[in-house]
Amino acid sequence: MPVQATFKINWTKKGKASETVPGKSYEDMFKFFQKKNAARQEWGKFSTERPKLSFKPAKGEPLTEVVLDIGYTITLPSWGGASSASKAGKDAWDKMMKALEKHEDNHRLILLEQCAIFGEKIAAEKDLTLKKLSELFAQFPKDIKAAQDKYDDATMHGEKEGVFLPAPDKVK
Repeated sequence: MPVQATFKINWTKKGKASETVPGKSYEDMFKFFQKKNAARQEWGKFSTERPKLSFKPAKGEPLTEVVLDIGYTITLPSWGGASSASKAGKDAWDKMMKALEKHEDNHRLILLEQCAIFGEKIAAEKDLTLKKLSELFAQFPKDIKAAQDKYDDATMHGEKEGVFLPAPDKVK
């Protein structure tokens, strides 16, 4: 009778981090993000830890259990000058941050989806071998990257979702 492996995810990290945005004025903060744009740097960042696998039995086949260890961190900007900005400047910052938080959370959801798809591929295998698991696992990071890149391309890294700041002369 064929053996079907179970699949589990062990979240090693569900982290949040921040990057300090320098400057007290909206103009200073805006210049910081212009420099990030010029350097093609993202305003927020979703990053994953290198995934690892464990499985049972440790020796022999077919495999009966596969555990994926993976974690992530969402890094968002933090601007101390927001509290002293004009109402229009603070509103622009808050609107951009809300959109950026949603954008980065969508990257988290893409990771969850890709992990579930990986699990479905494992569960679909009858009498899972180490060779087949290795093939699936080698493809897994490529699938994550392709899905994340597709999302960033479709949204222009969130710009189409509201991740942008109006020029300083527009928020006076």
